[in-house]
Amino acid sequence: MRIQLAFCGHDGPLAPMWIALLAAWCACGCGQEHGRPDVVLSLPASAESAIASNPTISSAATFQPSAVPGEAADRTEPAVADLNWPGWRGENTSGLSASQHLPIEWTTEKCIRWKQPVPGRGNSSPVIWGDHVLITSALGEDEGSKLVVCALDRRSGAPQWQADAGTARGSKHNKNGYASASVVTDGQRVFASFGSAGLFAFDLDTGHPLWHADLGPLTHEWGSASSPVLVGQNVIQLCDSATESSLKAFDQRTGQPVWSTPRTSTGSWSTPVIIDAVDAAGQQRPELVVNGTGVDGSGSGFITAYDPADGHELWRVQGTTDVVCPTAIVCGGLVISTSGRNGPIIAIRPGGSGDVTASRIAWKYSRGGAYVPTGVALGNRLYLIADGGVMSCLNLASGEEVWRERLKGTFTPSLVAADGHIYATNEFGTVYVLAAGDKFQTLAANDMQERTLCTPAIAGDLFLRTETQLYCVAGGQQDDRSGQVSGNQ
Repeated sequence: MRIQLAFCGHDGPLAPMWIALLAAWCACGCGQEHGRPDVVLSLPASAESAIASNPTISSAATFQPSAVPGEAADRTEPAVADLNWPGWRGENTSGLSASQHLPIEWTTEKCIRWKQPVPGRGNSSPVIWGDHVLITSALGEDEGSKLVVCALDRRSGAPQWQADAGTARGSKHNKNGYASASVVTDGQRVFASFGSAGLFAFDLDTGHPLWHADLGPLTHEWGSASSPVLVGQNVIQLCDSATESSLKAFDQRTGQPVWSTPRTSTGSWSTPVIIDAVDAAGQQRPELVVNGTGVDGSGSGFITAYDPADGHELWRVQGTTDVVCPTAIVCGGLVISTSGRNGPIIAIRPGGSGDVTASRIAWKYSRGGAYVPTGVALGNRLYLIADGGVMSCLNLASGEEVWRERLKGTFTPSLVAADGHIYATNEFGTVYVLAAGDKFQTLAANDMQERTLCTPAIAGDLFLRTETQLYCVAGGQQDDRSGQVSGNQ
């Protein structure tokens, strides 16, 4: 069954999805202020909502924005289908899935539905829609290497199609190759960004090329990594570089430019995210939030919100570090920004106008943020992982720390969550499974035996991309396919 989800305050459906599970409401409360020396608080006085018994399950019906004047509604607790994972970190980059009965323990042979060697190299995460699993790759390590989008069969891992997407251009970091951005799909088309090589659209079922849009020379010594996002009829791409930066929108059907907004940034590797906000006049509006602006070490950067209809800037908050990779987290009517090596964590109330640094920060830590991985919000709890393995749980509404512990390894992949479990993957390929809650509890540490820089995807099964392999870890009721590796090895 195919259902389109409409969200109030937005001029069209956020994204069509296949629904297999209608999830229960799980509202994120605003909470009350907590005095703490190292936390800056400025919260509205409202009661903290009760946490649903399964915090990973959110609204799967038509989302109704908050009725409280001045409070924002968000799309990280929208309907998250367990059948599809349409882009970077799933629906609206939330990292959440309504999938249930996922395995807690597995090996590279046990509980594996299938595994498949992947061509070339890439750090893009798997994207799942219908019968397709989608990844990008560079068939080489150097500039000029062929770039491709690959589709695999969801049930068996067998290759379906491979589409050419030009050749690699520019420089890259050793942990950020030429195929780091994840694709996004609307269920008909696949959109893939390869930095200076451009933005491409392909037919989902056949891989037939539909259009190509030039993004300009996105030159930066560390390359590009921002994934495209879909808003209404447009596909939106962050195009930051060391010299000329912008945010661009293209028509999904034709690839024709819709708008382009210059950015005073020298580089951001974040992916934009949508939140439904309420402005000062009490009017609902969608806001497209970009975490960070590069500032060449000359000061602090900005979290910036744009109108997704025409790209004009709505508000900005100063405070990020120079280099920003994490995507903003939206939940509970807040925008959460993390940046830098042990950099700031900033919670912002959207809906403002102009520079709202002095008026819209709900709470802030000066340290504790992540350099690369993005955290995840479940109910009224915010879970973050720093690159060095320090994982923390915060009260989303107040910023109060619930717990802080350390996992082994260096963490580049972002957190994802489903069925009350959080999945944290380190660069050595160890996937930690933790229980979501107010007590730190590690349930398993699963060794994939290979370097892993890619964020997992959850869509009924768990999809893991290592340096050379793509794994489907069997979820759902354990049937006769589980515990066996298919012939696609």
